[in-house]
Amino acid sequence: MNFRKEEASIFVSIASYRDPQLPLTVASLLNQADYPERVFIGVLNQVHLDKDKDCISIDYPQMQQHVMDYNDAKGVCWARGYIWSELLDQHDFALQIDSHSRFAKGWDTTLLEMYIKINDEKAIITHYPMGFDTETNQLNEQMYTYFNVQKFRDTQLPEVSSGAIALDRAPKQCAKTAFIAAGCLFGRGNVFKEVAYDPYIYFHGEEITYAVRLWTHGYNLYLPNMPFMWHDYQNINQRPLHWQEHSMWQLKDKLAQQRCRHLLRIQKADDLRALHQLEQYGLGFIRSLDEYQIFSGLNFQKQTLSNKVKTGTEY
Repeated sequence: MNFRKEEASIFVSIASYRDPQLPLTVASLLNQADYPERVFIGVLNQVHLDKDKDCISIDYPQMQQHVMDYNDAKGVCWARGYIWSELLDQHDFALQIDSHSRFAKGWDTTLLEMYIKINDEKAIITHYPMGFDTETNQLNEQMYTYFNVQKFRDTQLPEVSSGAIALDRAPKQCAKTAFIAAGCLFGRGNVFKEVAYDPYIYFHGEEITYAVRLWTHGYNLYLPNMPFMWHDYQNINQRPLHWQEHSMWQLKDKLAQQRCRHLLRIQKADDLRALHQLEQYGLGFIRSLDEYQIFSGLNFQKQTLSNKVKTGTEY
């Protein structure tokens, strides 16, 4: 481990779309950190320039906030990719979150200590955090969460879900997993340069394709055994959503799903637009897609699930 925990910097990526929770998320990040001076934040804030003043965070010395008209927004993966390519500087670590999140006291120390204990330079820490309610500011009880898959969707992509057990039953060491949560994704800062975020995926397919790409590039995915944040799942319809305001989203999503199926060798894309620049956002060569399927318990081509992936607790 070529870093000192006491000196390590963490870059936090936040793609925000007309979200009044953003300023509270940024404040929580900094107020709850043990070392806020070593937390650096990059925000792409897509807003109605006249109506969304409450969605714009106040400036902090360690924050870059690019504000743009929401009419020019192209979807969440495009926004996340913009942050990694345009705002990420040379930092020891990086954390990707959503704009409606809250953080536990000392979250930065918790993350770094987990990473050290894993003792794997290729470690990625990720899970679906427990929820909170923006209406009441009530935080749900922290639990140990893990991924599982019960079915494939009509799109032929797996539907990744989450199970939870009491925190006192969490494993002593962070357990491996085969999946990622885009709203809670932590690793070394160079990860997101090496495995560039695909801006041509609209939304559905984002997490499974990035999990496979990270894994085939040699990265190992781990579940945190000490939760450190919460995510708002309840109030999604109380803020504008990209697909509600952009008529082209259906075409973008259709092409993106073709792209995902092509990448995962499920079905070749029949529209060349779905393959635009795919060579820049492809699988790695450290491990193969077949090896991922064996490890995960998913078979993309046969659309089958093993007991391992259904339980999610055997990796």
